[in-house]
Amino acid sequence: MTLWKLVKQDFRNLIKTPVIVTCCVIYPWLLITLFGFIFSSLYGGEGVSSYDYYGVTMMIYLIVASLTITPNTFMEKKLRQGNIRIAYAPVSRVSIYISKIISSFLFMGISFSINMTLMNYFKFVNFGGSNFGYVIALFLVFLLFSVTLGGAVCVILKTEELTNMILSNVGSVFALLSGMFFPVDSLGDMVSKLSNLSPLKWILNVTFSVIYDNDFQNYSCIILGLICLSIIFIIVMHFNYKPEDYI
Repeated sequence: MTLWKLVKQDFRNLIKTPVIVTCCVIYPWLLITLFGFIFSSLYGGEGVSSYDYYGVTMMIYLIVASLTITPNTFMEKKLRQGNIRIAYAPVSRVSIYISKIISSFLFMGISFSINMTLMNYFKFVNFGGSNFGYVIALFLVFLLFSVTLGGAVCVILKTEELTNMILSNVGSVFALLSGMFFPVDSLGDMVSKLSNLSPLKWILNVTFSVIYDNDFQNYSCIILGLICLSIIFIIVMHFNYKPEDYI
């Protein structure tokens, strides 16, 4: 019961944060529309429109960007008063950090799932047709990975500014290298080979394989890998989280 109360409190705090609401609710439509329109002349063959391509890449990019949202629930300045009360309350520290992971995952997972469902239903973006559920599942597991990674880095560094700077910069580099914003194959063989080493590129390739080829060859491996890494990050949080560090 205590855990559920903490989850509801953290969930309300996320809803009251305009930047987070904008990222989860407005940005998906804005970014997909913008990039889809700008690069519309580059796509259209083989039944793949620019909106289909950027619908997938921008949703993955926003999940990467969510790396910085979990640290917000730990260290946002306006939340410190509440953190003080919780730190000195008879609540287990496990319930405190787990509630922040659960609330972040639920808020972003619900927001992204609703957006993707609407886009797929109105045929604004092709998210797989009959394989839509598999695409949603992959994205949600990737979101869990992002949320737990953000939390793990947060409890190690213990400063919001440094945590957000590192996570946002690393996420942006991987996004660019993976061809999230534009195809990188045209930049040469070296860049193309580097791109293939990016984990984001693997997720992107698997997603398109499921949507357009009904190919699940590496799907289970990536799902399992992301879940295992998420568990490792939770263990890192368990051994490093101290409530008094966030008051």
